[in-house]
Amino acid sequence: MSETDELKRALRSKEKEWEAMVRIAHDFFLNWRRAVAELHGERAARAAELRAWERVAEGTASAHRARGAAPQDIEALAASIARVSGVMQETAHVEREGADRLVVHTACPWPASYRAYGAGATCQAGCDHWFRESARGVSPAIRVVTESAIPAGDAVCTRRFSILAQEPQR
Repeated sequence: MSETDELKRALRSKEKEWEAMVRIAHDFFLNWRRAVAELHGERAARAAELRAWERVAEGTASAHRARGAAPQDIEALAASIARVSGVMQETAHVEREGADRLVVHTACPWPASYRAYGAGATCQAGCDHWFRESARGVSPAIRVVTESAIPAGDAVCTRRFSILAQEPQR
């Protein structure tokens, strides 16, 4: 076997390991959520889930700021989030619409994972929260609005990133 073939084989092996790791992460998260619901009720599980996504958003915003992008550079933020999504086996891209940026997910494993654990398609609340809190952690002037969502039955998830108009100086 040539060195190139060996490298391709090793890469395929690592890709399969990463895919398994993503499934393990989903399993861990959703079993953690299930345990909170069993011990403290569904309301507490939803609150803990949103808090967990806030904590993840803090890390996302911190990593984005560390890369040195300008606080209101929604192009860089949208690209960063699309890149993170790809790492998590989601399929996402960025579109420009005037001054706004749209992060469009055309495929995502989370809805199926939630359904498999009996949580229905409740993943949207966590994702919406993560997007908003990540943006807020970068700049309070960035607004994120969910325009469509796969868990709600739409073909894609679309989040619009925009800069809030600044108040006039007095």
